[in-house]
Amino acid sequence: MAEDVGRRQGARAYVAVFVAPAARAAETAAWFLRGTGAQLPTHAVVPGLGGHDASGGSPEGMAAGVRALLVQMPDGRALAISHTPFVERAAFGLVGLVVAPMRELEGILITTASDDSSDPIDRITITELRRDVG
Repeated sequence: MAEDVGRRQGARAYVAVFVAPAARAAETAAWFLRGTGAQLPTHAVVPGLGGHDASGGSPEGMAAGVRALLVQMPDGRALAISHTPFVERAAFGLVGLVVAPMRELEGILITTASDDSSDPIDRITITELRRDVG
C-alpha cells in the first residue's frame, strides 16, 4: 500500500526522511520512496516521533527533535513517517497546526526555507498527505 501511495505522489525530491523508531515506520518509508522512484535521502530515526523522548512525545519535544535535524539541511522538503498521534503532535509543535487524526499511510510533508543566513529555518510549512478514500 505504501508503494502505491508513493507512486500516486510521483517523483519528489526529499532532502531528508524522518521516521519513528518502529521498524514498520522504516519499512513504510522504504516502500513509499520505492513508489516515488526516489533514492533514500539523508534520514534519521527521531525518538520523539515514537513518543520515546524525554518529553514523552509532547508536541514541543517532537518539534525540538525535528528542528535539530532540519537546521542541518539546506532548504527543501522532508518527509516524516510515524504513527498517530505523533505525526499530528509534531505538526502542532513545529507550526501550531492542528491536524486531524491520520489514517494508515497518511502523513505530513515538511518544507523549509530560509530568508536570512543567520536563521537556518525562517519558514516551515506543513502539508498534510491524505489518501483519497472512495
